[in-house]
Amino acid sequence: MIKFVNAKINIGLNIVGKREDGYHLLQTVFYPVGLYAGSPANPEQFCDIVELTAPGELVGNASEVAEHHLPEGLSGCISYYFSGNAVDCPLEKNLLVKGAESVLKWAAEKDSSVMEKMHGYHMRLDKHLPDGAGMGGGSADAVFAMRLLTDELAKRGLPSPDDDEMRRLAVGLGADCPVFVANRPAYAEGIGERLEIIPEVLKGKRLVVVKPDLHISTREAFSGVIPKRPVADLKDLILLPVEEWRDSIHNDFEDSLFPLYPELVRLKRALYQAGALYASLTGSGAALYGVFHSRECAEKCMLAVDAPYKTLLLL
Repeated sequence: MIKFVNAKINIGLNIVGKREDGYHLLQTVFYPVGLYAGSPANPEQFCDIVELTAPGELVGNASEVAEHHLPEGLSGCISYYFSGNAVDCPLEKNLLVKGAESVLKWAAEKDSSVMEKMHGYHMRLDKHLPDGAGMGGGSADAVFAMRLLTDELAKRGLPSPDDDEMRRLAVGLGADCPVFVANRPAYAEGIGERLEIIPEVLKGKRLVVVKPDLHISTREAFSGVIPKRPVADLKDLILLPVEEWRDSIHNDFEDSLFPLYPELVRLKRALYQAGALYASLTGSGAALYGVFHSRECAEKCMLAVDAPYKTLLLL
């Protein structure tokens, strides 16, 4: 079984408070971009690929992490393989692995035979989405891996989590994860786990994503943010025409990161100069995006904007 994994952008991102445990409270709109599950029209364009294969089936074009070398704490019943962009992360800290293992652990608590019956499966990640972009690629990989395992468990008549349980498991992996369960545009509050599905306000538009040669850690991004309440409610602002977003919808990370990284300022300005209706940092960066009315305008932007990484997407 194979799933094609899309990313997300943030439309607006307000940091409104901080919990006692250190997690920040936010208001944002998560908007899936790239390929959606079940419609791989052009899988090499902007997606990761997650594949689950049964014991005895071949997994090609990947470097294996052998089962008997799995770090302590992992189930040992799945071998994990990686190809594409380098995945520079210890196996036990990889979000895809953590997501898959969380589903196996949940199922094994319901039926003690799960680990034995799922022994010998292989999971492969073919990585293409940009790292350190604030686009949730790792979070999406985790949830799509969870979905593959959930489908396989159900097919074999074993306990499998429903969507509500999937969201609960996803929250434990990270704030960007729960939105990929439904994989639809959603207004988010809390640490990102309280979701309300919204209309596809960008349907038919084009998106140009650009990324400088920067990696901004989540810790660094949050260190300069001062929580504050926005003047207007993002849930209302998102329903305005896109042309009106420029003066009303804001990403708070721009206030702290733009003074440190002038390249981000230059790229956002270049997107607007190229005709973007709206441009913003996505998440905590370092990717930015511009929204365009037509493919023609977006293609002109691709030629005009100088960035190490850039891609054009249909929304």
